[in-house]
Amino acid sequence: MKANFLSLRETELQPVFSSLDSIVTSYLSLNKKPILLFTGEMGAGKTTFIREWFSRYGTNSSINSPTFSLYNVYDSHKFSLVHFDLYRIHSLEEMENLGFEEIWGKEDVSAIEWWQKAESILPKENRIYITIASNNFENRTYTIEWSEEEVS
Repeated sequence: MKANFLSLRETELQPVFSSLDSIVTSYLSLNKKPILLFTGEMGAGKTTFIREWFSRYGTNSSINSPTFSLYNVYDSHKFSLVHFDLYRIHSLEEMENLGFEEIWGKEDVSAIEWWQKAESILPKENRIYITIASNNFENRTYTIEWSEEEVS
Protein backbone atom coordinates (compact mmCIF):
# COMPACT_ATOMS: atom_id res chain seq x y z
CA MET A 1 0.00 0.00 0.00
CA LYS A 2 1.02 3.57 -0.51
CA ALA A 3 -0.13 6.89 0.92
CA ASN A 4 1.06 10.23 -0.46
CA PHE A 5 0.85 13.59 1.29
CA LEU A 6 1.75 16.43 -1.03
CA SER A 7 3.43 19.75 -0.28
CA LEU A 8 2.93 19.98 3.48
CA ARG A 9 4.51 22.33 5.98
CA GLU A 10 5.83 21.03 9.30
CA THR A 11 2.68 22.32 11.00
CA GLU A 12 0.43 20.29 8.66
CA LEU A 13 1.69 16.78 9.43
CA GLN A 14 -1.31 15.50 11.42
CA PRO A 15 -2.74 13.48 8.48
CA VAL A 16 0.67 11.83 7.92
CA PHE A 17 1.01 11.08 11.63
CA SER A 18 -2.51 9.63 11.80
CA SER A 19 -1.79 7.31 8.87
CA LEU A 20 1.49 6.18 10.37
CA ASP A 21 -0.20 5.66 13.77
CA SER A 22 -2.75 3.38 12.18
CA ILE A 23 -0.15 1.35 10.30
CA VAL A 24 2.16 0.95 13.33
CA THR A 25 -0.79 0.00 15.55
CA SER A 26 -1.82 -2.66 13.01
CA TYR A 27 1.64 -4.25 13.14
CA LEU A 28 1.84 -4.09 16.93
CA SER A 29 -1.64 -5.60 17.34
CA LEU A 30 -0.34 -8.65 15.46
CA ASN A 31 2.76 -8.85 17.70
CA LYS A 32 4.96 -7.66 14.85
CA LYS A 33 7.72 -5.14 15.46
CA PRO A 34 7.62 -2.57 12.65
CA ILE A 35 10.76 -1.07 11.17
CA LEU A 36 10.30 2.52 9.96
CA LEU A 37 12.77 3.16 7.14
CA PHE A 38 13.32 6.87 6.50
CA THR A 39 14.58 8.18 3.17
CA GLY A 40 15.40 11.80 2.48
CA GLU A 41 18.26 14.11 1.66
CA MET A 42 20.41 15.56 4.43
CA GLY A 43 18.26 18.19 6.11
CA ALA A 44 14.97 16.89 4.67
CA GLY A 45 13.47 16.59 8.15
CA LYS A 46 13.80 12.89 9.03
CA THR A 47 14.73 13.47 12.68
CA THR A 48 12.21 16.31 12.98
CA PHE A 49 9.47 14.01 11.67
CA ILE A 50 10.43 11.28 14.15
CA ARG A 51 10.54 13.78 17.04
CA GLU A 52 7.18 15.35 16.20
CA TRP A 53 5.49 12.00 15.54
CA PHE A 54 6.73 10.18 18.64
CA SER A 55 6.39 13.14 21.04
CA ARG A 56 2.62 12.82 20.59
CA TYR A 57 2.80 9.57 22.59
CA GLY A 58 3.67 11.43 25.77
CA THR A 59 7.34 10.53 25.99
CA ASN A 60 9.52 12.26 28.55
CA SER A 61 12.56 11.55 26.38
CA SER A 62 14.42 14.32 24.61
CA ILE A 63 14.23 13.22 20.99
CA ASN A 64 17.24 14.25 18.96
CA SER A 65 19.43 12.93 16.18
CA PRO A 66 21.51 9.89 17.15
CA THR A 67 24.13 10.75 14.51
CA PHE A 68 27.00 10.43 16.99
CA SER A 69 25.55 7.87 19.41
CA LEU A 70 24.21 5.83 16.42
CA TYR A 71 20.97 5.05 18.26
CA ASN A 72 18.68 6.36 21.00
CA VAL A 73 15.82 4.67 22.83
CA TYR A 74 12.67 6.63 23.65
CA ASP A 75 9.88 5.32 25.87
CA SER A 76 6.19 6.18 25.92
CA HIS A 77 3.07 4.71 27.51
CA LYS A 78 2.24 2.90 24.26
CA PHE A 79 5.58 1.52 22.99
CA SER A 80 9.31 2.17 22.89
CA LEU A 81 11.05 3.57 19.84
CA VAL A 82 14.66 2.72 18.97
CA HIS A 83 15.91 5.49 16.69
CA PHE A 84 18.97 4.71 14.55
CA ASP A 85 21.03 7.04 12.37
CA LEU A 86 23.41 5.06 10.16
CA TYR A 87 24.91 8.09 8.40
CA ARG A 88 28.34 7.64 10.03
CA ILE A 89 28.57 3.90 9.34
CA HIS A 90 31.20 3.23 6.67
CA SER A 91 30.94 -0.50 6.02
CA LEU A 92 28.66 -3.48 6.39
CA GLU A 93 31.30 -5.11 8.59
CA GLU A 94 31.16 -2.16 10.98
CA MET A 95 27.37 -2.45 11.06
CA GLU A 96 27.46 -6.17 11.75
CA ASN A 97 29.91 -5.62 14.63
CA LEU A 98 27.44 -3.23 16.27
CA GLY A 99 24.78 -5.96 16.45
CA PHE A 100 21.85 -3.79 15.41
CA GLU A 101 20.26 -6.72 13.56
CA GLU A 102 19.51 -8.17 17.01
CA ILE A 103 17.14 -5.24 17.59
CA TRP A 104 15.57 -4.56 14.18
CA GLY A 105 12.20 -6.25 13.91
CA LYS A 106 12.68 -8.02 17.25
CA GLU A 107 12.41 -5.28 19.88
CA ASP A 108 9.94 -2.44 20.06
CA VAL A 109 9.53 -0.16 17.04
CA SER A 110 12.66 0.79 15.09
CA ALA A 111 13.12 4.01 13.13
CA ILE A 112 16.18 3.99 10.87
CA GLU A 113 17.67 6.96 9.04
CA TRP A 114 20.09 6.13 6.17
CA TRP A 115 18.80 2.53 6.27
CA GLN A 116 20.11 1.79 2.77
CA LYS A 117 23.53 1.19 4.32
CA ALA A 118 22.07 -1.84 6.11
CA GLU A 119 19.79 -3.13 3.34
CA SER A 120 21.40 -6.57 3.15
CA ILE A 121 21.07 -7.30 6.88
CA LEU A 122 17.68 -5.70 7.56
CA PRO A 123 14.73 -8.07 8.01
CA LYS A 124 12.66 -8.22 4.83
CA GLU A 125 9.35 -8.18 6.72
CA ASN A 126 7.59 -5.55 8.84
CA ARG A 127 9.04 -2.67 6.85
CA ILE A 128 7.31 0.69 6.63
CA TYR A 129 9.01 3.05 4.18
CA ILE A 130 8.72 6.78 4.82
CA THR A 131 10.12 9.08 2.15
CA ILE A 132 10.49 12.82 2.68
CA ALA A 133 11.15 14.96 -0.37
CA SER A 134 11.83 18.68 -0.11
CA ASN A 135 9.70 20.73 -2.48
CA ASN A 136 11.17 24.01 -1.26
CA PHE A 137 12.39 25.50 2.02
CA GLU A 138 9.01 25.17 3.75
CA ASN A 139 7.14 22.33 2.02
CA ARG A 140 7.78 18.59 1.93
CA THR A 141 6.08 15.66 0.25
CA TYR A 142 5.67 12.54 2.40
CA THR A 143 5.12 9.00 1.16
CA ILE A 144 4.40 5.99 3.37
CA GLU A 145 4.61 2.48 1.90
CA TRP A 146 3.91 -0.84 3.61
CA SER A 147 2.78 -4.38 2.91
CA GLU A 148 -0.97 -4.71 3.32
CA GLU A 149 -0.57 -8.51 3.50
CA GLU A 150 1.55 -8.19 6.66
CA VAL A 151 -1.17 -6.34 8.56
CA SER A 152 -4.25 -8.17 7.29
